[in-house]
Amino acid sequence: MYVKIGFLAVKNWKELIIIITLTFGLIFILFFGTQQDQSPDYTGDGKGGKANVTALVLQYEPVISEFAKQYGVSDYVELLMAQMQQESGGRGGDPMQSSESLGLPPNTLNDPVKSIQQGVKNFSELMKKAKGNVKIVIQSYNFGSGFIDYALKHGGYSKQVALAFSQMMAAKQHWTSYGDPNYVDHVLRYYTGGTYGDFIPVNENGFVRPVTINVVTSPFGVRSDPFSGVPTVHEGVDFSCNHQPIPVVAAKGGTVTREGWENPNNHSQGYGQRIYIDHGNGLVTVYGHLSKILVKPGQKVEQNQMIAKCGSTGSSTGMHLHFGTQVNGTFVDPMQFLGGK
Repeated sequence: MYVKIGFLAVKNWKELIIIITLTFGLIFILFFGTQQDQSPDYTGDGKGGKANVTALVLQYEPVISEFAKQYGVSDYVELLMAQMQQESGGRGGDPMQSSESLGLPPNTLNDPVKSIQQGVKNFSELMKKAKGNVKIVIQSYNFGSGFIDYALKHGGYSKQVALAFSQMMAAKQHWTSYGDPNYVDHVLRYYTGGTYGDFIPVNENGFVRPVTINVVTSPFGVRSDPFSGVPTVHEGVDFSCNHQPIPVVAAKGGTVTREGWENPNNHSQGYGQRIYIDHGNGLVTVYGHLSKILVKPGQKVEQNQMIAKCGSTGSSTGMHLHFGTQVNGTFVDPMQFLGGK
């Protein structure tokens, strides 16, 4: 016996029920799946990273988390802490420097909890208006929400767009300057983005610094050996890790050629756990004293990809990253690639 429904002919009621169930399931997926795509949660490059901040900022993490949950931006707690680090370092009664977002003079708020609530609320509102473009949001926290429409009309965030907006507003206000057009970089130096260090900016040489904390504790060149006191050549640059096993990223894309202990039989020797990456044309970068290695020989890595964590293995007096560069087998000063001193 067949039951005919529309253009369908089914053998029995059991088969009909199966068809109806599958049909409604398909409708549900198509409808709600489409709705979800049209109204996604905040997306972008500000999730999953780690804030590299001081204890003064870290003390406010529970408060930031509470308001981030309230205003729907829980994924951005670490980024908000990095922002506080840039704004105040966690000091004062207005650690998020959020008074101006209320139309008040700077530092009018004198209650850290109220400052954080307003700062997180402002961040959330900017996020919605900027359609989840995190870099536009960060810059708008400094410039004000007017930057959002300007940036979206000019192709999104870039330093050039931020500088042009700053100059335009300064001219309108008859001021010598307006805001900080480098604010995004200034915030993101305190933040390492997720599995890939998306927020470490690429310099004019095509390199990124391998850690977000931009503090050199020992430069390249002759120095007194920290153990023997004998003058020796330091074949790299040491970066502070602020006593934390923070992420280490590839300074440039390439292929891992070596990784592991310099001397498996003596873990106190040399660079300890280290990684060598070949970038082609005779250029190799070296990452030493690592606490954890996340790559293998032969693996291709992308620039800004997290490859390890800071440590103090090998011949080391404290947690830091030793970063070296070889050109055709000879160690040269990495700062010629990284910029600065």
